Amino acid sequence: MPLTRDQLVKFVKEKAGGPVGALDDDTALFSSGLIDSFSMVDLITAIERECKFRVAATDVSLDNLDSIGKILRFVNARTAVQAK
Repeated sequence: MPLTRDQLVKFVKEKAGGPVGALDDDTALFSSGLIDSFSMVDLITAIERECKFRVAATDVSLDNLDSIGKILRFVNARTAVQAK
């Protein structure tokens, strides 16, 4: 997989405004305020760079990007489509 869970955890910890405890795959990132909307732009840029696909405006939603698990599912689904 082009983007790993470890990379995402590191990203969140770097972008968080304060100390971050353990992160599980369901921890809300944006809707909880753990990281802000400016970090979403950085996240999208990182996804595009690491995964070699463009994130469409219609893909930018909490359904796709609000937790590590959601991000990984989104990336896996997009890379699977590209592989076909």
